Amino acid sequence: MADDDAVDQGNTIVTLGRLRYRMLEAIIAATPDLIYAFDLNHRFIFANDALLAMWGKTWNEAVGRTCLELGYEPWHAAMHDGEIDEVVATGRPIRGEVPFLGTNGRRIYDYIFVPVFDDKGEVEAVAGTTRDVSDRKQVEEHRELLTNELQHRVKNTLSVVQAIARQSFGSLAAYGDFSTRLKALATGLDILTQRSWSAARLHDLVESVLATHQTTSGDRIRIHGPDILVRARSVVALSLALSELATNAAKYGSLSNPSGSVDVEWATAGDRFQLVWRETGGPLVLPPSRTGFGSLLIRSLATEFNGCVELDHRPEGVVCVIESSLKTISEG
Repeated sequence: MADDDAVDQGNTIVTLGRLRYRMLEAIIAATPDLIYAFDLNHRFIFANDALLAMWGKTWNEAVGRTCLELGYEPWHAAMHDGEIDEVVATGRPIRGEVPFLGTNGRRIYDYIFVPVFDDKGEVEAVAGTTRDVSDRKQVEEHRELLTNELQHRVKNTLSVVQAIARQSFGSLAAYGDFSTRLKALATGLDILTQRSWSAARLHDLVESVLATHQTTSGDRIRIHGPDILVRARSVVALSLALSELATNAAKYGSLSNPSGSVDVEWATAGDRFQLVWRETGGPLVLPPSRTGFGSLLIRSLATEFNGCVELDHRPEGVVCVIESSLKTISEG
């Protein structure tokens, strides 16, 4: 339908081209966002009321002026000059974020410059919109501050617990096992605080927990699997289980000699998730004579993930299979 087409609304004939123009005019006048346009010489050829108010200028004072002439700091004006030239040269939008001192004080603005094409497909002007994101940035900075403070306090608390344990345990071996588990717990908590206690990438989690057992070449522990976000409630449990498997492998299994290795692989199929820990190249594995705390902790994952956990002490190496519904373990 052409711009000059008309529709009959009762007794009123509305020309669509004029209606669209009035609609745009009303939106531009009412929006708190800053809307503007530059010519190819970087001069303002349009600025809505919100932008004029932010500048503290009338349209007659602003029209035909460049950013520098309107009081922008030299670095700021030069940055926008370069961006305008790039939009004209490439015909593609540019987006950025910048502070600006206007009538509302120093605020942070998110902006985008877009090309305006003529009938021949050439760029004849550059239009832009800018939004004040200061409040959002302040919330983000406050959240980051709280997250860092929480991370600091958690680390301090775990350090105190570790110091108490050092004085309380009767044997060095018992303290060593406890300290390893405490470090695994700290790793899980550290990952969660870095992500504001939302979810963590499974690959990052596995790498962090097993980092102390990995070689510089990365071939001692091979990690494979799709990008999955693990729910916050499952991060700590999985950290502890992987740490137990790695500690056992370092003491008795494939990480106890130079030739052994571990493969940690996970996959999804429909709504099912499966993670497999597989040891190879280590000494001959004998079935354990008793069920230790580590094995109990690993098997407790079945309850945590509402799935099943199989721990198999095969002669060629330990294999642990964790299965669960994808919805239970993954954030998305």
